[in-house]
Amino acid sequence: MADRPQAAPVPEAPAVPAAVRPAGAAGSVTVREYGTRYLRISVRYHGDARFSWLRVPGPAHDRPQTAPSPAAGAALRRVDAAVADAGSGAGSGAGAGAGSGAGRGARLALGERAAASESGERGGVVYRVPGALSVARLLPSGDDTAYRLSVRALADLGRTLRQLHDVPWEFAEPVPPHHGVGRLLAWISGTAPDGDGARLRALAHDRLGARLWTRLTDWAVAAQEPPGRGGAVLLHGAPSTGWLVPSPAGDHSVLLTGEEVTGGDPALDLGWVLGELHELRSAAARGLGAAGQGPPVDYPAAARALLAGYLREAGYLRKEDVAAAVEALPAGTARAATLRLAVHMRDFASFVGWHEDLRRYADLLAETLDADGAPTLRW
Repeated sequence: MADRPQAAPVPEAPAVPAAVRPAGAAGSVTVREYGTRYLRISVRYHGDARFSWLRVPGPAHDRPQTAPSPAAGAALRRVDAAVADAGSGAGSGAGAGAGSGAGRGARLALGERAAASESGERGGVVYRVPGALSVARLLPSGDDTAYRLSVRALADLGRTLRQLHDVPWEFAEPVPPHHGVGRLLAWISGTAPDGDGARLRALAHDRLGARLWTRLTDWAVAAQEPPGRGGAVLLHGAPSTGWLVPSPAGDHSVLLTGEEVTGGDPALDLGWVLGELHELRSAAARGLGAAGQGPPVDYPAAARALLAGYLREAGYLRKEDVAAAVEALPAGTARAATLRLAVHMRDFASFVGWHEDLRRYADLLAETLDADGAPTLRW
């Protein structure tokens, strides 16, 4: 979980613009702290446009924060080097259009174990990044520069995910589980000590009915199975707007990477981000949470930037080109996006607590399941 906590279907309030940073800060200073019972995030400024994001497990965090295996870590570094070589982003400053920086991707910030002085007794993972705010905070802020940075960062993200997915999972070690899907399956089966998650489970089971509940279960089970033709590829495991940090200077965006890395169907990564954008768009349309009260946001343009990057389009993907683009996406992307919506609901109830908006989110999940996930690909 990062900037907008993964366990929060109700988006955070709009943030300050991207370029804001402490003026004349000496040494390092904490500029943001937030989180849930699952994870706490502390953002520190170290001068010269250098920031660190420390992610520390909360009391409900049920597994160790593990680094990728040596082989997977080496593959991630090779992908990052390829992204760096693809372009520095020169000439694509904050005022540039959404299609600028073509061929560029998001750099991969690999986490490091934090020193005890930084994280306390529970330990944590620290990431070195160029900014204090993620796309999750910037995209809905209402600031034009922040929006342009966010859209370009999503295009960068699409390109980097495609680079990752070009790497077959051919490492000697077993494929790690997909933790998001694992949490969903534990919630569906009722085996997780969920607190308000159990209340949501009963509500969702009632709202979905037996047919759609079975569909959700089948999709989640299938997502944990090894992919068929083509085999498993290297996956980020939990890409989201909260893991994606634009550079205020217009250089490479950065994607926090490491704790969730796994192998599997590429649809899981791409669908994870599309599901989040579908959720935000739907929340804004239905007046749910901060998304419903904040300034208007062109979420379709943001999603089209992500798709253009993933499909390696040289520029901006037009609305009339989306239907053809969808045909080129990994099979199962719509199902993965629907699973992401369900995981986010589950995480909010379990790690934040009950909110009456969850009733309407359950209805949104039912509608998306009933349509086989198709709304998540209509941009």
